[in-house]
Amino acid sequence: MRPASQRASTAWTPQEDRLLMEARARGENWGPIQQAHFATKTPNACRKRHERLREKRNVENWDEERLEGLAKEYMIMRKEIWSPLADRVGEKWSVVEAKCMEKGLRSIHSVVRTAERRDAAASVTSGTDDSGVAGLGTEKSGAKKEQGEPRRILACRQTSVE
Repeated sequence: MRPASQRASTAWTPQEDRLLMEARARGENWGPIQQAHFATKTPNACRKRHERLREKRNVENWDEERLEGLAKEYMIMRKEIWSPLADRVGEKWSVVEAKCMEKGLRSIHSVVRTAERRDAAASVTSGTDDSGVAGLGTEKSGAKKEQGEPRRILACRQTSVE
């Protein structure tokens, strides 16, 4: 068998997903599952696939009662949930809620990634790069900085999703 680093990555089929879930339900461990059923996968790939399948199942398996509970709590808390974001962007909370619901999470993620790429490209071309490497290697060796020369302050941007 080829080492794990040389195995070609292949997509999981529905049959393989079923076989993986059945083997794990029988209490088999990842190494034996991989050896018996998935020669082209690693034990870790089997484990990660199993985790993703379980997460997907948990997201999809919402009965009417569970969904009703979520809906009731959401209606009670929606102003509290959306108000901080609305305050940050200068809009009414109901407008922010409606726009986010209309666009959906995937679309919002896509808009953010596009904006970040655009901003990164603009900062490189405008000379406002804050990556921490801009200007490195541009001084001649042994050259002294003139007194009073402005020092470049580099800042790391942190973004967080709360």
